[in-house]
Amino acid sequence: MFTPSSLRLPAIGIALTFLVACATPQKQCIARETAEYRAITAQIEELEETLERGYALHRQTVPYTDTRICRIEGKEPFPCPRTRFQTIETPVSVDMDDVREKLARLKAQHAKLAPAAVAARAACIHTYPE
Repeated sequence: MFTPSSLRLPAIGIALTFLVACATPQKQCIARETAEYRAITAQIEELEETLERGYALHRQTVPYTDTRICRIEGKEPFPCPRTRFQTIETPVSVDMDDVREKLARLKAQHAKLAPAAVAARAACIHTYPE
């Protein structure tokens, strides 16, 4: 079955990888120790949006070529193609009962993970004070 957040999570993971690489040791620790909790939070938000809209959104990143004119001193201007990316969202019908069930399961899991996430954050702050 199509899950709307299944495409979103890899993009979030890639973005977090770049952010964590530049973060302080404390922020890296917090990001690492709360990753599952934050991923479930994002899935819950996505499912709640789906319920509000009444349909899911399929997100697809597609490449396209953008051509501009480049200039190098002493040479003739020439075309410079570059690949860019655009995210296209397409409405998708979903079984709302399934969405509600999945949302309930995720909220229960989220509640179970919350104390551990809070404790892990406190431990990271204690271990890596800024």
